[in-house]
Amino acid sequence: MTTDASGIEIVALTPAFAGVAAALHQTGFDDCWDESAICDLLAVPGAFGLLAFVPAGREFDGEITAGDIPLGFVLVQTVLDEAEINTIVVDGKARRHGVGRLLMQSVFAQLQNRASARLLLEVACDNDAAIGLYTGLGFGEIGRRRGYYHRKDGPAVDALVMERV
Repeated sequence: MTTDASGIEIVALTPAFAGVAAALHQTGFDDCWDESAICDLLAVPGAFGLLAFVPAGREFDGEITAGDIPLGFVLVQTVLDEAEINTIVVDGKARRHGVGRLLMQSVFAQLQNRASARLLLEVACDNDAAIGLYTGLGFGEIGRRRGYYHRKDGPAVDALVMERV
């Protein structure tokens, strides 16, 4: 478990938290994953997940929390010396609070222990906040997938493929 100065904690995302993760995923994606999909991904050899939350009784966004508040999660898959972010999501109320950065830094720490030399991810080309975060963390664009993200209320959006070595 990791705790940062803001009181946000990072714990391993296990199947016990799959319902929480599925609910969070709905806040960030039109094509969201259910509990079963999250459990299936966690069961893949080399996969791991991390969950960010504020524990009960801590202050978040100017208020003391009555119960644990899940803020976001990330799912990662490793194969040999490469890793890929399968998904990362931060709940809307938690954006701009450093949750995404904290999750990514926790991923980097986990990957150091696994000797991963390369980390890949895909991000919608219109997600300026996420692209800024990833660029600031050392990722660079290495490709583009045309029409990768399908939107319920609009045209499909390209995915940028980004890499951090």
